[in-house]
Amino acid sequence: MSFQDLVENLKTMIVSHRTHDEDGFRQSAEAIIRSLNVQNRPGEARSIREALRLSETKSGKRAATVHPVANVSFSVLTRQVPGLISFVQPPGQRHLVLQKETTRSLDLVVSEHQAVNKLAESGLMPRRKLLFWGPPGCGKTATAQWLAQQLGIPCGVVRLASLITSYVGETGANIQKVLQIANQTPMVLLIDEADAIAKSRDDGNDVGELRRVVNTLLQGLDSFTASHSIVILASNHTHLFDSALWRRFDDVIEFPLPSEKERLELLRYLTNGIKINGSLATVAKGTAGCSYAEVERAVFEVAKSVVIENRTSATGAEILRASQQFRRKITSATSRRRKPTVR
Repeated sequence: MSFQDLVENLKTMIVSHRTHDEDGFRQSAEAIIRSLNVQNRPGEARSIREALRLSETKSGKRAATVHPVANVSFSVLTRQVPGLISFVQPPGQRHLVLQKETTRSLDLVVSEHQAVNKLAESGLMPRRKLLFWGPPGCGKTATAQWLAQQLGIPCGVVRLASLITSYVGETGANIQKVLQIANQTPMVLLIDEADAIAKSRDDGNDVGELRRVVNTLLQGLDSFTASHSIVILASNHTHLFDSALWRRFDDVIEFPLPSEKERLELLRYLTNGIKINGSLATVAKGTAGCSYAEVERAVFEVAKSVVIENRTSATGAEILRASQQFRRKITSATSRRRKPTVR
């Protein structure tokens, strides 16, 4: 963040404070905190974070609570669809590192839901039916939880193992159930690995049940009219989707592998509080092709070693080595072919 950007954020905070715009005030403060973390200034970032937390505790307000779910607990929600949805409490202000275009699309979703009443006055609806696509480990699930946190609503993850059954018609009925609950109760509903229930009905191997499942999903999305909930289908294999599904989405958001810039930002955030000897920029460059999850795993592996060995610091080379070792294991496991059995 440049000095001019800092001034603009401070000006926005002042105006937000005077106009009692809690959301605008917090967003400006969060922008400053993110910038400090990126600049590897954890002390200042923690200081502002603590001041922000104390101010919210004293005022009794939570950030960006657009759709409060009064008197609805996670246990009650879970009982409504036993075994089908796993509800998770949105984590407090989780830090997302994503590419600029992805962040821009998500900001539009949040801003539209924050202005849901204003849009309704003009007969408009916020984006409610989203597709998240991209390789594994690039933030699709984390972003669903982040959206729930931003909007102050629960995040429910559909359990495919329970959703899909071998009984004729039951999978479709389960899809109807989870969509109806999301239609009635404010939540972010994530259907991960959605290609399992959204495959093209032109599949030559289809025995009939697939068509019924896809038809049910299409009908369920068509009848999803709630402005207080978001349904997200996430997939690594969108090329398998039925062609009729695409026009049901209000937005299609890509989650690509991180660039060197995003990897460096993530490394700086994850190593906040750990003394690192060496250049994180070198680590960011050396982890080309890694997902966000792979970078995170490498940092955590090194952090555990530091704790176990009672060390006070780690090196960038250790993080890079941990990342490379894990990728070699994956490459070995996925490329190995079973030797033919000799009879």
